[in-house]
Amino acid sequence: MAETVRQVPQKYGVPEHVFHPRLGSYGRRLAASAAPLLLVVLAVGAIFYRRPAGPVTGVLALTALAGLVGAYVNLRPALAVLTPGFVLVSRWVGFHAVARERITQVVTVEKLLAPRSGSGRSRGRPYLWFVTASGRRALGLDGTVWDARTLDELARASGAQHVNFRQATPAQVSENWRRLVPWHVRHPRLRYAASSLALLTVIALLGWWALASTAGSVG
Repeated sequence: MAETVRQVPQKYGVPEHVFHPRLGSYGRRLAASAAPLLLVVLAVGAIFYRRPAGPVTGVLALTALAGLVGAYVNLRPALAVLTPGFVLVSRWVGFHAVARERITQVVTVEKLLAPRSGSGRSRGRPYLWFVTASGRRALGLDGTVWDARTLDELARASGAQHVNFRQATPAQVSENWRRLVPWHVRHPRLRYAASSLALLTVIALLGWWALASTAGSVG
């Protein structure tokens, strides 16, 4: 996993600027990891307290592993690097690299509001997108992990034309860049509803499997 600047391949050049999320961003990261961590607790608790049969234990263990992976996605070390020719962002394996010559603009939003928020609301997450000449998203950094100050520093260091919004909704950003904001950001309620439904379904299945296996072993 790419977590340090020493892991940047030589083919991308010598790192000129290195960025990490500030400690203040960990509040959002922990909040985003709450649901998968709850899944881990429930699955592990079912294994130790209900002691289900072998196949069910295997399913519970896989569920706990999936929860750990989901939490690690938000909590793992994040890294962004500027070299003379590339912008790189760490990912699970290696780096996502984009040639700087492809980037014509960098768009930042200090507070990306919910789609139907009024201009007076203050809640929101920072976002950054590197934009190609055709208006497509070449690379994006999510405010779940990154903080506004670091994203602003990255945008300025990139040398590309910088467009900054103090706060905006996805629709306001899309007025000029239709292909910039991804679907899950434009429709967060559907995403949250789907993830909540999946979590509740898994919790119900875990409870049913644990109780059914216990009853079967007693009988």
